[in-house]
Amino acid sequence: MIEYWPWWLGALALAGITLGFWVIIGRTLGVSGSWSRTAGWRESRMVERIEAPMRKNPSAMEDALLAATLAEFGEQQTLQTLYAASAGAATLPNAKRTTPTAAKKSAKPAPLADRTPWGVHVTFLISMLIGGTLAAVSMGELQWHFDLGSVHTMFFGSGMEMWVALLLGGTMVGFGTQMGGGCTSGHGLSGCSRLVPASLLATGVFFGSAVAVSFFVEVISK
Repeated sequence: MIEYWPWWLGALALAGITLGFWVIIGRTLGVSGSWSRTAGWRESRMVERIEAPMRKNPSAMEDALLAATLAEFGEQQTLQTLYAASAGAATLPNAKRTTPTAAKKSAKPAPLADRTPWGVHVTFLISMLIGGTLAAVSMGELQWHFDLGSVHTMFFGSGMEMWVALLLGGTMVGFGTQMGGGCTSGHGLSGCSRLVPASLLATGVFFGSAVAVSFFVEVISK
């Protein structure tokens, strides 16, 4: 029987990691996001190289985007759209009505969001591996094996069918976390701690499904 850490110690550790990640890096914790950035390191590096000139000179990006908009839609249509948007905003309390010329000057795209360095994601994943190993050693439970336990072996065997199940399961988890915008760490820890409605709903689905599957497995395994 595996001995786990006391629940309160695990809660303090998870809270410390989540808060520490935010304080040190300024980003919310997300295991699936870190794994995605690490696995797709070539795409991440390519995006960083493309964004580098725009980050160094934001005004040049603004001018280029405005020039492309003018070239595509024409100055008259662009100014009418900007003026209409500014006039609509001017209906708010204390808002100032903007002329087309002022609207053109104030038309600026949203700045590029800062990207977490790729090395941060790698360090985080490596730290998870080291931390899990140290925890197992400290509890005297470190064991090397190539299966996920007796229940998993009972359902999926221990040969090729086990690896097929792991491949399909991993693919479904990866697809689900990308479609849902996070996993149990991104939604369950970071999102729920900030009372984000989408995260509260996603976490409820995560754990509700897990509880239902656990009961189902228990019933059919008897």
